Amino acid sequence: MKIRNSIFILSVSLLAVVFVACKKKNQDKKEEEETTFDKTAMLSNYADNVIIPNFQSFKVSLDSFVISFNAFIQTKSPATLATLRQKYIAANVKFQHVSTFEFGPSESEIVRSNFNTYPTNTVQVNSNINSGSYNLGTISNLDAKGFPALDYLIFGKNETDASLITLFDTDPKAASRITYVNDCLTEMQNKTNAIVNAWNNSYRSSFTSSTGSQIGSSLGLMVNQLNFEIDLLKNGKIGIPLGKKSLGVVLPEKCESFYANNISVNLAKECLLNIEDVYLGRSAAGTDGKGLDDLLEDLNAQHGTESLNTAIKNQFTLAKSKLNLVAEPLSASVNNATSTVDAAYLEMVKLLVLLKTDTPSALGIVITYQDGDGD
Repeated sequence: MKIRNSIFILSVSLLAVVFVACKKKNQDKKEEEETTFDKTAMLSNYADNVIIPNFQSFKVSLDSFVISFNAFIQTKSPATLATLRQKYIAANVKFQHVSTFEFGPSESEIVRSNFNTYPTNTVQVNSNINSGSYNLGTISNLDAKGFPALDYLIFGKNETDASLITLFDTDPKAASRITYVNDCLTEMQNKTNAIVNAWNNSYRSSFTSSTGSQIGSSLGLMVNQLNFEIDLLKNGKIGIPLGKKSLGVVLPEKCESFYANNISVNLAKECLLNIEDVYLGRSAAGTDGKGLDDLLEDLNAQHGTESLNTAIKNQFTLAKSKLNLVAEPLSASVNNATSTVDAAYLEMVKLLVLLKTDTPSALGIVITYQDGDGD
C-alpha cells in the first residue's frame, strides 16, 4: 500500500511538473507573440507625429486668438470683432484635436475641465465680471471660463454686434469685462505652454518607453482617454442636447459653443475625426502611421466573421456619414431634424461599443473610468 501511494504521489508530482512546464512554455510563447509588434515605434509615432504636433498647432491657434482679442481691444469695430470670432472658432477646432490626450501633462493641468466645461454658467461669469473678484482656479469657476465662457462673451446672448462692442467699450463694466477675458485667455495659454514644454522634454521619453498594457501604461492611458472622448462626443456634444439624458426633452441650450450658434456640429465632426486619427495613428498632416489598428491586426483580433479592425473602420465611416447629414445649428436640428441627429447618435453608440468593449478586451487593457450611462 505504501509503495502504491508512493508511486501515485510520484506520478502526480511528475504530472504537476509537466503541467507547470507546459503552462510556462505557453505563456512564454504568448508573450513572445505579443512582443513581436513594435510598441515603442507605435508610441513614438503617437508622440512625434500625432500628439506633440497637434498640441503645437493648438498653441499657435490659441496665441493667434489672444492676438486678435488684443487687436479688438485696441480698435473696437465690427471688422476686428469678426476676426476675433473667427480666431475663436479656429482655436476651438484645434482644441478638438488635443482634448483626447488627457493624460500626463494634460491630466496635470486638467485641460478638459478647465478649457471646455459647458454649458457655461452665465450667471457666474457676470458675477465675476461685476465683482471683479474671482479665482479661476476654483471648482466653482470651471463652468465660468475657457471656450464656453469666451463663446458667451464674444458672441453674446441676443446682442447685436454694435451692442456687444459697447459692452467692451463704454459699458460701466467694460474694463472689468476686458480683464476677465484676458484672465481666461492667460490661464489657457499658461496651461497649454506647460503641456507643450512637458511633452518636448521629459514626458515624451516616459510615454514612449512605457510599452506594457497594465493600468497606468501609455497604451492603457491612451485607450482609456480615446474612449472617454467618444463618450463625451456621444453624450455631451450630441446626446444631451438631443434629450437622451432628459427623458426625450431636447435641450438645445446645452449645445457646445451655443452662442456662436453655427459650429456645434462642426466641433462634433472634428472631435470624431480626431478619435479616428488617434485610432489609426494618423498624423496631424494626414499621414497614416503605426497605430492601434495595426496592433489589432497583429493580434489577429476578430469581430464575428471579420477582423475587429475592419469592423471599427467601417463603423467610423458610418458614424461620419450620419453626422455629415446633421445641419448647423445643432440647437435647431435637435428640434427640427430629431431623427437625423438620433441616427448619428446611434452610430456613435455602436462605435463606442467596439472601442470600449472589444478593443480593450483584445489588447488586455482595463477601462478605469466610469461614465455611468451603460453606453
